[in-house]
Amino acid sequence: MVGSGPAGAAAIARLVEAGVPVTLLEAGQRRAALGLTVRVAGLTLARIHRELKSRSEGLVVNGAPEPVLYEDVAPGGLTNHWSCAVPRFSRQDFLDARRAGDRYSWPIDYDDLVSFYEWVEPLLRISGSNADVAQLPACKVKRPRAVDGTWESVAELAATEGQGLVAVPYTYGAETTVTLSGTVFNSFVRLIGPARRAGDVVVRYGARVTRLEWSGTHQRVTGVIFRDARTGADHRVPCRAVVLAAGAVNTAKLLLQSTDRDFPQGLGNTEGVLGRYLHDHPIAKVELALGSPLSFRPAAYLTRAPLESSTPLYAAACLQWGTVPMFAKTLLSGQPGRLPSAGFNIFGTLPPALENFVAIDSSELAEDGTPKLVLNISYPPQAEQTLLATRDRLVALLDRAHFRPKIQKWWMEGAGSAVHYAGTCRMHASSKFGMLDSWGRLHAVRNVMVADSAAFTTGPEKNPVLTAMALAARASHRLAADIRSGAV
Repeated sequence: MVGSGPAGAAAIARLVEAGVPVTLLEAGQRRAALGLTVRVAGLTLARIHRELKSRSEGLVVNGAPEPVLYEDVAPGGLTNHWSCAVPRFSRQDFLDARRAGDRYSWPIDYDDLVSFYEWVEPLLRISGSNADVAQLPACKVKRPRAVDGTWESVAELAATEGQGLVAVPYTYGAETTVTLSGTVFNSFVRLIGPARRAGDVVVRYGARVTRLEWSGTHQRVTGVIFRDARTGADHRVPCRAVVLAAGAVNTAKLLLQSTDRDFPQGLGNTEGVLGRYLHDHPIAKVELALGSPLSFRPAAYLTRAPLESSTPLYAAACLQWGTVPMFAKTLLSGQPGRLPSAGFNIFGTLPPALENFVAIDSSELAEDGTPKLVLNISYPPQAEQTLLATRDRLVALLDRAHFRPKIQKWWMEGAGSAVHYAGTCRMHASSKFGMLDSWGRLHAVRNVMVADSAAFTTGPEKNPVLTAMALAARASHRLAADIRSGAV
């Protein structure tokens, strides 16, 4: 296993449950992710964590707006900073991809993921709606939560337009917890820790994987090469199978670095699509002044517009803000959890395109001895137009519900700001359009599985973590069966 983010952690948990021993190669050091998060009934009272930094060393970026790449080389990866929102993808999301054409069609459907969503969700102790709404199926929640009554008229109006409005589903969203990490859910702490205690997981810290070793004789990957971050020495770990969960950017980079006479353009890259079809969530933010108070506890989620009124693969959803300082302000006003203002993140979509990609530049090496990373991504004009249209749709709903909204601030973030890169090693029935089959295995290398958002064929307007975990659980379930049977 390469990587300990949420998808890698879900894969480990599923493999260990099936009795398959795992060696985790973790680039971060043992104590790198220590922090503290204290929450009471889902309200964060204290949070100590490392600063989230964008990568610059060994990186070449191209695109407009100029992209950024956030990383945290630590156990748990970006779950040291994650907001913990966990919406499911919907049936409509897979249908939207299919109506865009064969290039964008997933080789699986929503029903293929349902049982794996239901396996993952109890591990996350989710609070949120337990009822389906348009474009958003309900999670298997630990604590049901509904938006405050101030939202009732808005929800009714949204429903008439084919949209849903519910409480944002959050991991540990209504729990009282003390967690020794930078967030209430850290995948290394919450999932890998218990798997280690079961005795079937060995962790190698400071193990920066540089390539996978292909054997032309055996027609499989037989080992993983990593560099010890402390000593600089290279080591080899033999393997029966490899699961990559290093994130959409680094999973693609690792495969591109793993060249061989059989695969001169990168491991399994028979059709030149490795690293291609990179996508992200364009994100904008809006602050509104309101004529009357509106609740933000729990925060509201307004789903995307229905397919019939949307261009294929262009959509956006609205997630309301809710912070501790905001809550403290409402206590002083005598209306806990309600303010005459509201803020929203508007998450949009970016259709996957060959022109958006991850590549490597071997003409100059980075400090770790590997080729430089090239990140190339641009937003088409329609991506920003979709965000603007979604903002205006939200404002119109609030106005019709007599909240008299006025836009105070509006701005769009640069590429990568959502920290939702995906699609560089995508699933597709055809190797012409994707690197992976429906079980997350490389078409051309049957004992290598990808278990992170690199596998996404398209990127619906939802936080990708829950679906990445469900895909990882599904693929690991099959991998464990194939290991037991001898197929791998």
